Amino acid sequence: MKALARIILHQLLFAVWLLAMWVLYCTPACTRPIEHLIAAPFAVLIPTAVIMRRLCSDPRFIRWAEELER
Repeated sequence: MKALARIILHQLLFAVWLLAMWVLYCTPACTRPIEHLIAAPFAVLIPTAVIMRRLCSDPRFIRWAEELER
C-alpha cells in the first residue's frame, strides 16, 4: 500500500508542479522566469510533504488504505 501511496503522491506532485509552471509562464505578471523556475519546486514540495506526512499518520487514512488492499 505504501507503494500505491507513493505513486499517487508522485502523480499529484507532478500535476501541481505542472500547474505551477503553467501559471508562472502563461501569466503576464511573470517578469523573472528563471527565479520562478528555481523557486517553484520548493514552493510545491514543502507543503506537499507536510500534507502527506499528516495524511499518512492519520489512523482514518491508514484504515482506508488497508480496506483498499482487501
